[in-house]
Amino acid sequence: MLRALFALVLALAAAAWPATAHPRPPVVIFDTDMDFDDATTLAYLAQEDRAGRIDLRAITVTGNGAGLPGRAIRHARCLAERLGLRDVRIADAVGEAPNSFPAELRQLFDRVLTAATPGCAGDETPSRLSAPELIRAVLREEPSAQIIATGPLSNVAAALPVSAARLTTMGGAVKVGGNLCCGTPPEFDGTQECNYWLDPPAARRALTRGRGDVRMVSLDAANEVLITEEFLDRLRADHHTPAADTVLEIVTHPEVAPLIAERLLYWWDPLAAMSAIHPGHVGFTRGRIDVIVDGPSAGRTVLSPRGRLLSYGTSADTAAFENRFLETLNAG
Repeated sequence: MLRALFALVLALAAAAWPATAHPRPPVVIFDTDMDFDDATTLAYLAQEDRAGRIDLRAITVTGNGAGLPGRAIRHARCLAERLGLRDVRIADAVGEAPNSFPAELRQLFDRVLTAATPGCAGDETPSRLSAPELIRAVLREEPSAQIIATGPLSNVAAALPVSAARLTTMGGAVKVGGNLCCGTPPEFDGTQECNYWLDPPAARRALTRGRGDVRMVSLDAANEVLITEEFLDRLRADHHTPAADTVLEIVTHPEVAPLIAERLLYWWDPLAAMSAIHPGHVGFTRGRIDVIVDGPSAGRTVLSPRGRLLSYGTSADTAAFENRFLETLNAG
């Protein structure tokens, strides 16, 4: 009798004090131009989604960045298939930017990503919804969603005035030089970072007119995550998931290896994505940032009283980034 009474008391207590609900993972929109490091970022985000730390809801592809029109959405679809992202919506946008990614590099990275998705027939058909329309649709469904953008900000700017709770963008160079190289026109002065140089008006609009929190992972921080042979050795020794295999195949491709040997390639985009999910890997400071939209410095980010107050990266914890990146790729 006493045992039954005790069980009843426990049941009533449980009813009065319901179990604490687990917080839902943040909804993420990944906006990308399908460069080599965008693809490695998608592999990383797929693992974070698999672990339940994010809800990767959409992949939106720009058609005016490193990826070739049609081929860029093909690579996004093939990578999503390989990485197990079967329920993620994918859309692209067709349009020109004021400046063009060097044609030779576009062809090179197209070959790299084709090699990283063997057996995928690939569908280059444009999406029914455009990328900006998909961004707006997800934000209407989930106003607290955040955007991680790793290419030119054309899609994000076109989706305004709807704003994400947070925009994390890989781009800009505040107190360091830019990274234009390898076939970009000589009339530019080299002070600008490539993503924002491709579409300076879109960068300015996305950074200054959105209503949510903006975090810019600029070259000031991203220059600290050079792709090194030492890290590649660790990845060669430890890769046992489709995500880790995909990253390894991309960064050891015969046409990518010489660029790494020349110290030209960095983990720009994975660092930005990680900073959006795990605080502490990038050091940020606050400042008013504006974007120069034309002339030799087009795309350059500058501190200006007329700029938007946002957080921009000033440093990165290289060892912590590399360790978490490798561990996450191999999780599961």
